[in-house]
Amino acid sequence: MMQSVVKSIGAEAINKEEPLLILFDTSATESLKKHAVIQEFSEEAINEIKVGDTLRFDDQEYKITQVGPVANQYLKEMGHVSIVFKEIGTEDQLANALYVEPFELPVIKEGTTITYG
Repeated sequence: MMQSVVKSIGAEAINKEEPLLILFDTSATESLKKHAVIQEFSEEAINEIKVGDTLRFDDQEYKITQVGPVANQYLKEMGHVSIVFKEIGTEDQLANALYVEPFELPVIKEGTTITYG
């Protein structure tokens, strides 16, 4: 299990019409920060995420239903992962995404704890 804390939420990071959150660590560029949730991990080691694991935003829990082929690599390299809150499409799958259920955006704020695992 690993944890991060939300440090900032970009002005364009949350869109109720698009059930997606884009997360980066604090090394994200200023232009990325406008569209992303910036997280800071409490540990150096990033554990591998697998289907069936849980993802929590404070006390809001989600089940991981699919892990994109480069999601773990990007999470380790730059704290980057996209969280998708909708059914997995056959044509528009994101390689860096975690697909989760339920299909509902979480309520997040600066200071929200994100728990992977």
